[in-house]
Amino acid sequence: MLLTLALACTSAPGTGDSAPAPDITLTAAPAFDPLAGPALTWTLSGEDAKADAPGEIRGEDGEVVRSKVLPALGWDGKDDDGKYVGTGTYTLAVGAEERERTAPVALVRAGVLAAYAEDDDGVTATRVPLYWHQKRHTQDLDDPFVTVEAIDDASGVVVLPAVGEGLNVPATDAAEPVAYPYDSRPIVSLTLGATSTLGAAHLGDVPLHLSIPGWTVLGDTPLADGAVVTLQKDEPLGTTLGVSEEPLVATVSATDDAGTAWPVATIEVPWRAYRLLGPPTFEQTDDERYNPWVAAVDPALRALEGTTPTHDATLDALVRWVFEDGGLSYDTVSGASAYTVYVQGDWARANFQMTSFLSRKFGLTVNCTDCAGIMVSYGNMLGAEVDYAIIGWNFNLDYILAIGGTEFDHCPFGDYGCGFSYHAVTTDIDNALIWDATLALDGDEDPTSLPSTERLVQSVPSDEYLERLVLPPTTASYVYQAQGTLQ
Repeated sequence: MLLTLALACTSAPGTGDSAPAPDITLTAAPAFDPLAGPALTWTLSGEDAKADAPGEIRGEDGEVVRSKVLPALGWDGKDDDGKYVGTGTYTLAVGAEERERTAPVALVRAGVLAAYAEDDDGVTATRVPLYWHQKRHTQDLDDPFVTVEAIDDASGVVVLPAVGEGLNVPATDAAEPVAYPYDSRPIVSLTLGATSTLGAAHLGDVPLHLSIPGWTVLGDTPLADGAVVTLQKDEPLGTTLGVSEEPLVATVSATDDAGTAWPVATIEVPWRAYRLLGPPTFEQTDDERYNPWVAAVDPALRALEGTTPTHDATLDALVRWVFEDGGLSYDTVSGASAYTVYVQGDWARANFQMTSFLSRKFGLTVNCTDCAGIMVSYGNMLGAEVDYAIIGWNFNLDYILAIGGTEFDHCPFGDYGCGFSYHAVTTDIDNALIWDATLALDGDEDPTSLPSTERLVQSVPSDEYLERLVLPPTTASYVYQAQGTLQ
């Protein structure tokens, strides 16, 4: 009897007060995008945790959609049949019975349907519209520079197309380049997709944020289906002239209650920005032809990459590019122009046939009016205001090196003559400095005789230019100055 009482007053093993709950904490990404980001991952922490414990994915009604997911691989968004499930909220469950831990997870789709390049009316950025000469079309700055019809299709993510390589007409299935003054801080707006092959994007299920390194989101609010995210570059496009064409890599992330950011999706936005000296400086502004031509500024700025962004340095670099790398040669037979016509014989109305020049329709042999047309057209498109000037009349030459030539000569036409009836150069608005891509001067102390020292005509004072060009006792002067026209 005493033994029985004693047993009755003793707790049996496994009954009475419950054992302490296992010390296990489940930490998982609040959201993930199975098509554009990493798989859903999680961690178990605590001394009772099993790091390799598999997880189970349950739908909103509690049904199991994926029975076993290994933490080393994560959930790829597919069910047990290997098919992607729809977007929405799911539950990740790890462990069993008292060791089970759960966490809600949003399966979302983050993608960009369109990207717009904008400015702020010149406060920190001024976008310059580009001109496609073979289509005779100027960019509409209200249109996106890249767009797609859907963020994904049956084959997976629809990637935003790269910038088109054609420079004559815009490609319908490619992104377009954009242009800004070099010191602009562009503004880019991204339109997010609202729907997907997996259903609604569900971007608002948990707080999501988009970021691009070096850019600041204006009005940073959580993302939503079909929302527009606007960002501005933190620093100017560059400190020199040239081309910026690294893709903008946007990261969508979700932050958990502990403040940890989890990557959800990565989106590459194509980006080619031409860094100009400034807006075009043509006097004629009522015709779209006087916007920068893509086919002109693209090769020019690649050649001028790294040029100091000043008026004179820009024109100096253009002279070197045209004279040394343009593949052009001077017409030493008659000095005739190939691409420039003085309309109705008017010296102030030089028309440069730029469309023909870009295709080299009339060959590579040019004269001074052609080179002046090149300099005026390219210079003003890049924002370096420049005119052409006519030097006249009928003067003999000091020793010069003609474009495409290999030796200095004071009789470039051989038996046909040792002088110019006139000569076209380019000059600034007050005719103080001269740029000339037609020839190089003899830069030594005696330009009237050999040997000669090559001096490119870059920012040469106008009086000195005449002294090194014109052989005494003949004389010459600047008689006309204008910008002319182009077509």
